[in-house]
Amino acid sequence: MFFYRLLLLFLSASACAAEWPVINICDDVAEWPPYTYYKREEGIKTQNVKGFSVDVIQAVFAKNKIKYKIELLPWKRCLFEVEQGKQYQMILNATKNPDRERAYLFSDSFYQTHYYYFYSKKIHPTGLNIKSQADLNNYKMGGVNGYAYSALVDVDKEKISRTVDYIALVKMLHAGRVDVFAEDIEAIAGMGEVGSYDFIGDAQLGMAVLPGVEENKFHMIITKKDPLGEALRDLINKEIQQMKRSGELNKLLIKYVK
Repeated sequence: MFFYRLLLLFLSASACAAEWPVINICDDVAEWPPYTYYKREEGIKTQNVKGFSVDVIQAVFAKNKIKYKIELLPWKRCLFEVEQGKQYQMILNATKNPDRERAYLFSDSFYQTHYYYFYSKKIHPTGLNIKSQADLNNYKMGGVNGYAYSALVDVDKEKISRTVDYIALVKMLHAGRVDVFAEDIEAIAGMGEVGSYDFIGDAQLGMAVLPGVEENKFHMIITKKDPLGEALRDLINKEIQQMKRSGELNKLLIKYVK
């Protein structure tokens, strides 16, 4: 069993580094820059995964001499695989909702993002009348497949029209198929920086702070299928708290989020 050897390591101070099992991590293939994304070389996407969340787990595992692998998968498949706990044991970026809390173990929050709403100036040249997140229900709202939008507690998520990624979502906005979507401004800006699409530079894309939404807290999530997953969760939490106290976490973050 995957976590059996992990328990032995916690119980045996004499265990050597080579005995640690490899932790298999998945995350969203649609990318979540600047937190998790494919490195570009001369504008070409490589298979090298980098970002703030990658730096954090690398620091945690390097300190504890744990080997790991990261692979980006379709988001729903990644969630399913980690819930099963066989091929992959954890995800680097996830928000909380009741269904996920039943299915996974959550680390402490290690970064926060801020919600904006986005619309097409071609379709709505005078903007949208949004004074609270509940006002999003007055418009045709778009979103990405599998995303929880857990901070949008006053939004009817059953009515969100879903698509594959935010590039497709912007195309839907400009085509008038949806009126609005809401997302973390840090991630939208990050996608532009890695060359996915220059959202911030799109002169026809309107955007504004979404009123009445708290910071969106992100966590790492770990399989619950084996109770020894708690040992891995506790190790990550211990290191995250130490990185917060020392200022190391913030130093890693400001490399990516200005």
